[in-house]
Amino acid sequence: MPRGKKEQAEQIIPTHREVGHKSPPIAILVNGPSSSGKTTFCRALHERLTHLADGNHETAFARVAFDDVVLLMSDQLYPISFVKLQGGDLSRLVSRAPQDGRAGWEYVDESSGAGKHGGGPRLRLVLNPHGHRLLWGVHRSWGVHLELGTNLIIDHFLQDADWAEDVLQVLQRTGATVFCVGVYCSLEELERRESSRGDGGVEGRPLGLARRSDELCHSHQLDYQVTVLTDRQSTAESVNSVVAALQDAGVLHPGGPAGRFETAS
Repeated sequence: MPRGKKEQAEQIIPTHREVGHKSPPIAILVNGPSSSGKTTFCRALHERLTHLADGNHETAFARVAFDDVVLLMSDQLYPISFVKLQGGDLSRLVSRAPQDGRAGWEYVDESSGAGKHGGGPRLRLVLNPHGHRLLWGVHRSWGVHLELGTNLIIDHFLQDADWAEDVLQVLQRTGATVFCVGVYCSLEELERRESSRGDGGVEGRPLGLARRSDELCHSHQLDYQVTVLTDRQSTAESVNSVVAALQDAGVLHPGGPAGRFETAS
């Protein structure tokens, strides 16, 4: 792009700091293990906050997710184990054998590893270098949205410590208000949900990922402002608890940041 046009484009889309917003954008970072109900919860929270914003574009939320990494990949880069689970065509895959490094990610058996649950199967999701670059890029794209003033609900799966460290650094650099939500669920319910997820799409999971990720996702000392228990609370109750916590924290309340949100009913 010629220099003049590039400068014009940058002027057309100022960041939230440049326009002098009274309040920084909000990043609601939702973290929990596989099959814990994060996506269902995030969708419902998105609906509630959209209702509260009542058409005000300054207070609208976008919903983004860890699974965006998978959606950026060609399905030819899916691992053999995953495509077998979905009943897909293995002949299309770039990977020649399980864990040959060609797939964008793999499920690695860590049944013998240390952890609060023990036993097996216990599987860990491992990204190859291409997958890692996509994850770091997705994190940075979320930072750009926040820099532009867009509020985000982030549906994340912070299995590894470096994933948590990277996304927090990106969010904090934007000056956004970061509000962390921990999603918890009993192991019994996690595994029941996991065993029922063979739906033929990217939501399918192999048995063992829930057990292992439950040991890992909450082990990074994240400072949760609120936690939800998806095996004990309905989705509506979980959303209500988060909205109430946002209000108590001064993020959402009548006359709150720039007078932007009304109280939840």
